Parts: sequence; C-alpha cells; structure tokens
Amino acid sequence: MCLGVSFVFLHGCSPGMSATIGTVTGSVVGLIPLSGLFAKVTLYPEGSVMDMEQELLNDVIREYRQLLEAGDLPAALPLIRQAAHWGDLESQILAADLYMNTLQDPAQALEYTRLAALNGDTDSMLNLGVMLRERREFDKAFYFIQKAAMAACPRAYEPLAAMYMMGQGTPRDLQQAKYWNLQGLEADPENAGLQRQHRVLEKAGC
Repeated sequence: MCLGVSFVFLHGCSPGMSATIGTVTGSVVGLIPLSGLFAKVTLYPEGSVMDMEQELLNDVIREYRQLLEAGDLPAALPLIRQAAHWGDLESQILAADLYMNTLQDPAQALEYTRLAALNGDTDSMLNLGVMLRERREFDKAFYFIQKAAMAACPRAYEPLAAMYMMGQGTPRDLQQAKYWNLQGLEADPENAGLQRQHRVLEKAGC
C-alpha cells in the first residue's frame, strides 16, 4: 500500500532522544533527528493527502501558539506566515494584525490583509479597502469596500458613501452615497462621522 508522509519540525526535543519509526498509518510513528531539530513523522494511506495537509497545518498552528504563549514572537512569526500562506484565515488575520500594530510594517500588513480578504473575511475586505484608499488606489479600494458593505459589514458604509460622494473608484453618485449613509445611520445612529456626512448630503439636495 502506498503511503503519504508528513514532516513537522519540532522545537524543544532532546538531542539524545532516540527515533523509532513504526508502520501504523494515520498516526505519529516516530521522531527523526535532522540537523539538530526533530521532524515528527506521520504516515497516511494513499488518497488522504488532504488529511495529511490539514494535520500538518494544525501542527504548525499549535506550535506557533505555544511560542506566542511563551512570548517568543521571533520564533513564532515564520510559522504564522507559513500557516497564513497555506490558507489558514486565523493566521492571515493574526499576521496582518502583528505587522500593522506590533511590528509596524505596513507593506507586510497589506499583504496579509489581502490574503484574509481574498479568503472571505469581511473585516479584512474593509481594512484592505481603507489601506488601498490611503494609497490612492481608488479602483481597488472601492472594490473591496463595496464588497465588505454588500456583505453587511457596518463599518464599510461610511467609507463607501464617501467614495460615491467624491467619485473615487466609481462615478460620482449622490443617491448611492445617501443610500449607504442611511444604512450606516441605521446601524449606528450616534456615529458622528455618519451624521456629518448626512448633513453634507442634505446640503447637496439629497
């Protein structure tokens, strides 16, 4: 029978640990020393590649969570990035937040926010749109902010209305601006920005 094998590098293994490889499929069967690290070996039946990939992803996530709990961000960050590029939404959002708020790296924050937005996270769609708008990439910004608003993300209503008011990434359309402004006020009647926006629209005859 053909088998798939996954390897996960582990931290904290004793250099003197012996390695024993068994033949039980679908379970951890041993530890192999590789250049001072240890690789956890898991065997899978042929055709279970998706199970193997998910198990590998889960191991990476568990490993970086332990490192974060220990306060070791430099060691955790490569694993967070790896999980994010493998499509894990939680890791994409975490990477975006770390690069934006902790590491102060806007370019990397943009990259991981984009991954999370393309993975369907509505808050990330909005955040990406706002970041692109600040970069004056209005067409792309409008696309993601509108997508977030259409997915019922309340925070997207005000910037979408503003883009319609100013014709950023879309033809100027005060009726659409009014519609999204009212959607925002319905969701958050006390929002000062939406109230100011509403007064401007009223003065414009909307």
